[in-house]
Amino acid sequence: MRIANWALAILLFAPLGLASAQQQEDSLAAASRRVQEEKKSQPKAAKVWDNDNLPTGNINVVGQTPPAGEAAAPAAAENAPSISPEERASIEEDLKSAKAKLESLKTDLDILQRKFLLDSQTYYSKPNYAADREGGAAINAEKAQVDAKMDEVAAAQKEVDALQAKLQAASGSSSSTPAK
Repeated sequence: MRIANWALAILLFAPLGLASAQQQEDSLAAASRRVQEEKKSQPKAAKVWDNDNLPTGNINVVGQTPPAGEAAAPAAAENAPSISPEERASIEEDLKSAKAKLESLKTDLDILQRKFLLDSQTYYSKPNYAADREGGAAINAEKAQVDAKMDEVAAAQKEVDALQAKLQAASGSSSSTPAK
């Protein structure tokens, strides 16, 4: 009987408690909305930077720094003697052939790198690749070929750069810089 009395009391007073809780939630929601509206109307404070909130580490700089050669190029171009049209044509022809050689070397390097990659994947995919001495020697030989071709490409690129700088200095203006 006692349990039934308690159950009846709970059933009678539960709706009153729920209504009270609902009113409280509504008033909390309204208060929260009021605070949010007040925050929106207030002006935002300016960010104050001090040593505590400054980022540390690398500093990013906007723009690019010019290479060391470009800063001195205009001064050198003003002092450079003008060259004859025949010499200019000769330099342009040398530059054209150097660029063609560079492109050919880059193509050869690409082919060698692809072949080396495929052969090394085939070699290292074997379960007992360490026992294959001939395959290891072939991979090492291909790696040496790739390295030698990379050196040739670097030398050809230096030659093209030197000829372009010579042509730019001979022309006396930086507006006619040939594209690489």
